[in-house]
Amino acid sequence: MFKAAKALSRTGLFLVFFCASAEAMRQLWQDRYLPVTLLYLAGLAGAWAALEAGNIEQRRILDLIYAQFFGAVCANLFFALLMCTVSGALTGKVLWIFFLLTVLEASLGMLWAAVFFFFYLKGRSCQQALFVYGEREDPGETVRKNNRMNGYFRITGCVHFREGVEVIDRMMDQYAAVYLGDIPSEVRNQIMKLCICRDRECYSIPKISDIYIQNADILRLYDKVLFHCREGRLTREQEIQKRAADILCALVLLILTAPLMAVIAAAVWIEDRGPVIYRQRRITRGGREFDMLKFRSMHVDAERDGARLASVNDTRITRVGRVIRNLHFDELPQLINVLKGEMSMVGPRPERREFIEEYAQIIPEFTERLKVRGGLTGYAQIYGKYNTEPEDKIKYDLIYIYHYSLHLDLRLLLLTVRILFQKENTEGVADGQKSAAGRQMTDTERKTMERKTTERTK
Repeated sequence: MFKAAKALSRTGLFLVFFCASAEAMRQLWQDRYLPVTLLYLAGLAGAWAALEAGNIEQRRILDLIYAQFFGAVCANLFFALLMCTVSGALTGKVLWIFFLLTVLEASLGMLWAAVFFFFYLKGRSCQQALFVYGEREDPGETVRKNNRMNGYFRITGCVHFREGVEVIDRMMDQYAAVYLGDIPSEVRNQIMKLCICRDRECYSIPKISDIYIQNADILRLYDKVLFHCREGRLTREQEIQKRAADILCALVLLILTAPLMAVIAAAVWIEDRGPVIYRQRRITRGGREFDMLKFRSMHVDAERDGARLASVNDTRITRVGRVIRNLHFDELPQLINVLKGEMSMVGPRPERREFIEEYAQIIPEFTERLKVRGGLTGYAQIYGKYNTEPEDKIKYDLIYIYHYSLHLDLRLLLLTVRILFQKENTEGVADGQKSAAGRQMTDTERKTMERKTTERTK
């Protein structure tokens, strides 16, 4: 019912846009305004699709609002420039018409997203879920965070997996869904089977092995069914395509942003007369080190006590630095790294060697990120945040690596526009915390890490 209403309303919205844009195109191109109008609407729909503006079921309200706005801006800016080039109309008239279209489409689009997001949450919030949690999880904190942010279900009951599958089976009668936390695979699989047999919706935190299997090919060997899990490396053809796209994209962006970069460089230098560019040793594909370039956003002596991630109220950040970090403009010099072949436009963010070694002690799969070049933007940056925990970041990065395609790169580049002005994507880790791994190293994890280290040395 919800999907039908969403599709019908979206169709009605585009009928309104068709009438408005047809009248606008008639004033600019009287002879062929109808095909131009259809082309314009196709471009608008494509921009919204690329930015996931209609993905009510999987995105947050702010993501939807930004996507509706930037989709309308991008489509209208492109067609305004096109019309200024090929139409005989005055430039001022063209810009004014497309400005009005942008206001109309962005306003109605954001209103549509807000209304349907509200009804979606209202329809889903009554779905009560049982949370089955593991050793590393705090059920109280998970319930508070989930019920504040999640629109898929509302946790109204919790049970530790050690209570047993029989107990959990009996408890399912009271719930419409089951949410499986970080629990052992064997127990998780048993509970998932129960959910399917009993027609209960099941939500599960994936393990690294699930990501491998998700991208597996199905093979038939005589009467056996096999999963073929690939290595997760790009083919030679993919490498060539990706490198060509990186060079083209980096060159275009360098040309377009050159004036902005000059202004930022001047502002950084004027504030404290220090170096404009900050060089930081990072690790890319194959463990190779390189100097990643950034506009300096901290005081010159910011790391005299050693490397650590920026915190929420970090006093090391300068006034200019705070602005350019919030807008991600401090990353612009990395376009030079892309041209040099040290980075890619899209890929896992390059980390420092000490952080990789620290993360790898907790999550051995963390080094798999080094199968591809580090990226200026990436899957984890778009769908996560600056302070997203390493275990979640590696899952995002592995999803990217094991599902790579040039189409995915292009989509992630477009989605990067959406996160530029979202503050939560630049918020630091907790004050006093050196790295994102710091809050994950619990006593249980330390014991687990020590046990694994002991087993390897035997």
